Amino acid sequence: MPRSSRPSRPEATAPHLHRPTVSVAYLNLLVEMLAERGIDASRLFSGIPFERDVLTREGGRMSAADWTRFVLRAQELTADPGLGYAFGLRMRPGLHGILGYAALSSATIRDSLEVSARYANVRQAHFRMALEPHEAGALFTVREKFPIPVARTFFYENILVSIAEAVGTALGRPRAAGDASGDAPALQIWMDTPEPPYFAPFRERLPQVCFGAVVNGVAVPHEVLALRPVLADPHASREAIAHCERELALTVDDERDLVIAVRDALGRSPDGEAPRLTHVAATLGVSTRTLKRKLAQGGTSFRALLLESQLRRARHLLAHTQLRVAEVAHRLGYENPANFSRAFAQSTGESPSAYRARTAPGGAG
Repeated sequence: MPRSSRPSRPEATAPHLHRPTVSVAYLNLLVEMLAERGIDASRLFSGIPFERDVLTREGGRMSAADWTRFVLRAQELTADPGLGYAFGLRMRPGLHGILGYAALSSATIRDSLEVSARYANVRQAHFRMALEPHEAGALFTVREKFPIPVARTFFYENILVSIAEAVGTALGRPRAAGDASGDAPALQIWMDTPEPPYFAPFRERLPQVCFGAVVNGVAVPHEVLALRPVLADPHASREAIAHCERELALTVDDERDLVIAVRDALGRSPDGEAPRLTHVAATLGVSTRTLKRKLAQGGTSFRALLLESQLRRARHLLAHTQLRVAEVAHRLGYENPANFSRAFAQSTGESPSAYRARTAPGGAG
């Protein structure tokens, strides 16, 4: 049985699951889809403590725990393991509120995807999205910030499908049901799970789906990234982004979670690159100003976390490899090895060569 259809309850002890971070617009769509299948909303809400007036409240939000309970109940009521794909096909940019408008009014599809990644927390705070370089263009990646104990497949299916659909909608070329060709943009959906048996009915309704991928995401070719959305409007885009920025400041993760996320992002930086504040902020879906402010509130700074990450990697490389100090410096993004040696000595009280001699006798310096 796919993970998305297990009738388990979400983990009740994780505090982040109980914060109201998920827009109720998604729950309203779920109610609508169940109604179309002849399932009354009362059956969806039965036994789940939830204030239903939130559904009609402007800017209403629910917790990830509640959203997961509703998804599990909907899967049980419909007996449809492919509900995630069906849900993603019904998602439209308008459901994302001001974020959807900011994306649709962007100057290019690349800008639209960058806006979507940067301000994802405005609508869904439990996934980290980023637009990353890819050999054929760019890859819009989606990663969970915390382990998802149940319904993981549903969430990734609906999010990735909705991203691909949003690109077509932005270009005025949505993929017609049952039409795999037409004028829809050439995209690929990457899923890190094996192909499920319930995928067959959706094959012709979606772009190419690559199962067993190393990451979940949507691959977008260079030529599509450069295209202009039909609703592109510089003035409207600036206003919508300013609104997103204000909302983001209210919904960003608490300082402790953000420090953990920055450490994780720095730990995954490629060799030979010193991670930049702007890149890490974009990866985490926050502005540089918000990131600096939140880190300061958490008692640290990007510079301090970067140095901590570099020193951790430096100690590992010095103790466990035969790389020369200059090569270690290069791997950490230092153009001048002397600057690396000076920073290492100031932080540890000994030179890189002395550290290597103490921890790995016989190492090359």
